[in-house]
Order: sequence, then C-alpha cells, then structure tokens
Amino acid sequence: MTARVDVLQLLDGTWGDGTRPRDLFRGPLQEDPAGYARDIVAGLTGGSRKVQNGCAELASLLSEQRPELLYPHLALFVANLTAKEPVLRWEAVCTIGNLVATDGPGATRASLDTVARHLDDPSIVLQGHAARALAKMARAFPDLAPAILRRLIAAAENFPGSRVGYVVEAMEAFAGGALARQAAAFVAPYAASAINPVATKARRALKRLGAAPPRPARARSGR
Repeated sequence: MTARVDVLQLLDGTWGDGTRPRDLFRGPLQEDPAGYARDIVAGLTGGSRKVQNGCAELASLLSEQRPELLYPHLALFVANLTAKEPVLRWEAVCTIGNLVATDGPGATRASLDTVARHLDDPSIVLQGHAARALAKMARAFPDLAPAILRRLIAAAENFPGSRVGYVVEAMEAFAGGALARQAAAFVAPYAASAINPVATKARRALKRLGAAPPRPARARSGR
C-alpha cells in the first residue's frame, strides 16, 4: 500500500501530471477510498475555491464507483445544485445521479425538479450531466419516470446540434417499460439525423427500446 497523500494540499497547488483530480482518483484514492471520501467532503466545505472544484470532481468520480461512501453527505451535494461556482453545480448533478444507485430511502427524489431545471442551462456540461442524472432517476424510481420523460422531451429543443444526443441517450432508461413506445417515438426521427453521432445514438436507443429504426424513404424514379 502506498503512503497516504494530502489530497487537499495537492489540489491547492499547481495541477499537473499526477496531481489533477482524475490522476489522484486513479492513484492514491484507489488505496483508501473511504478515508479519502472524508477528505473530499472536508475540501468541499472548507477548502479554497480551487480545492472545492477539485474535490467536486473527485466526488463525482468516487460516487460512480463507491456511491455508498458519499450518500451520507447527500445534503451537501443537494446544496451545491444551486452553487454559484459552475464546477460545483456540474459535479453535484453528476454525483446525485450516481447516488441514486444506493438510495434505498429515496432521498434523491426530492432533487428531481432542481436537476431537471439544469436541462435548460447554456452549459453543455451541465445539460449532459442533468440528462444522465434524470435517466438514472427514471430507472430507480418508476413512478417518477413519466414526469422525467416529459421533462426530457420538452427540453430537447434547448439541446442544439449534437447536444441533443444527451437526450436521445437518456431515452434508453425507459426500455422495457410502459413508456418505451413513447420514448421510441421521440427518438425515431433522430435516427435520420445528418449529425452522425446523434444518428448513431438514436439507432442504438431504438434497438434498446425494442423498436426498429425507420427505413429511409425510397427515391422515386422518373419516367
């Protein structure tokens, strides 16, 4: 086991190879995730802006791998959903989406409206995180799925160009349920998109939703 490092001190310094949040997550945090979870929470609440931003990124990464370590601090991430600092908002949305996986009591349900409002944010990062988080909520809480589907479809017009791929991908959350046909109907036109990444995501979503992509219209031959 490698020696424990002072993550907060490293984050407060110059970030470079080995000291960026992702590097720290792949390195020392893998040795003692529970211990470093305490450091992350401490940095989010009492560190400099740079430390808070770094800890926010670490929290989102850790929550994907070990959500149970951060779930007791859900209130902190809920508060950061409306934080002034953009990075704190981005990563709070991502983290809450990941915490759904370990949310037996259903406490993350109360964040639905706040997360959904970020679908209209001008930040592509925040929009993407919001769409993914809502998809995870729809899978975990079937009773919320109809409202989530409506919010996603209504927000699609605020996802210009390739951004709409985030909404298309989120439709996969409704596979195998009563809303699959409605989700597929939304996705189908995007299978013919001139934007290749969007078309690819749409075809994959349709397959998972149990629907075949629409056949391209045949060109009429002239006489």
